Amino acid sequence: MAVVVVGGNGKDVGKTTLVCAVISALREFEWTAVKITGHDHGPAEESSSPMQLLVREETEPGEKTDTARYLAAGARRALLVTRFGVDVPVEEIRTALGEDRNVIFESNRIVDVVKPDVCVALVGSQERKPSFDRFLRLADAVLIVGGAAFADFPEGISRFELDAADRIPEDFVSWLSDRLGQEAP
Repeated sequence: MAVVVVGGNGKDVGKTTLVCAVISALREFEWTAVKITGHDHGPAEESSSPMQLLVREETEPGEKTDTARYLAAGARRALLVTRFGVDVPVEEIRTALGEDRNVIFESNRIVDVVKPDVCVALVGSQERKPSFDRFLRLADAVLIVGGAAFADFPEGISRFELDAADRIPEDFVSWLSDRLGQEAP
């Protein structure tokens, strides 16, 4: 089983694009891709089923949603998880994943409740989400898009330069494959 987490320093830095590139480059893992999105302003509506509000499975590949893009890139399954408040709904995620073996998450906060095999931090702007600071301390690699200037990387972390998030270098693919031990089923 492989668990990879892709997080980013801000909005629109290319996290979804990077997840799609990893799915495409390592298709043998037959990924289940999970995007966690947040609504920090309040709880879910009490009249609706919590599972329906929190986890939705995408079924159609395409370009209209991030989860549809995951499927178009070659993911076996794609889930959208909505968290209300700061807590990640980990039990609902585990239930939705079932027996899935190889999971790639797009989220900074999932590292608070799941221990991944590999954490990849994407830096593509000057923005710095508060959740990224925690994420960066756990990251195994930093991918810097388009020469973005950013300070305070942990020592000893692997660094890769990208022209764009959809063009991951072969040395990163090899590094990630090695880190995962080619544990694909």
